[in-house]
Amino acid sequence: MTILTFLGCALTAFGPSLALFFLTVAKDAQLVILMISSAFFWLISILLASSIWFISKSDATENPITILYSVLLQELFRWFFYKIISRAENGLILASANPTSPYNVSTFAFVSGLGFGFVNGLIMYINPLIISIGPGVIMCKSCPALTLFFVGAITTCLSILLHTTWMILAFEGYRNPKRNFYIIWVLLSHLGSSYATMFSQSDIKFGCVIGFSINIVLLIISIVASVKTLKKIHK
Repeated sequence: MTILTFLGCALTAFGPSLALFFLTVAKDAQLVILMISSAFFWLISILLASSIWFISKSDATENPITILYSVLLQELFRWFFYKIISRAENGLILASANPTSPYNVSTFAFVSGLGFGFVNGLIMYINPLIISIGPGVIMCKSCPALTLFFVGAITTCLSILLHTTWMILAFEGYRNPKRNFYIIWVLLSHLGSSYATMFSQSDIKFGCVIGFSINIVLLIISIVASVKTLKKIHK
């Protein structure tokens, strides 16, 4: 394909998250550091998942199993990251731009989720994105009218936004025992979102559309739930 395909797919995949970054994170050094820190925790989780995939030769070709332990490890390190942030919470709040704001913890969760999601999208999509510059094109198996590059761009965009909302909900669930259902939702929706990506390379007609639809529904529900948590803080 051409450089235009590369730019189009790159902006589709990372445009919304970059817009959020420059509008809400880039102007605050503390938030930038927090975002980078959360990204590092995601990298550790995926490093462990890759090690398991490499060592467990019998499971190497079983995508459902690989997705399962990968998601579980990501959620485990999401919790690890929360525990570290909760220990440093008072210091982070004092050093924030507005120490008296009731939304400081929610801001930390939002920024951490953005970092978690952005590095996830970058690592998972960078190789197809680079390939899109070269000659030829790879069509999506379940949606022959669409290129695999474009399908991957949409999936990446949704994945980053989902991770952002998941972190907000996970923080709320970890902080409040009465809202443990948020933790369950994050885990189940993360698994559902990950397994939904398998539709793109399936033999099911319009499988990519099914995958997109599932992720969009999960994103809408997660956004609504996140907004509700913010409204409760305001009250």
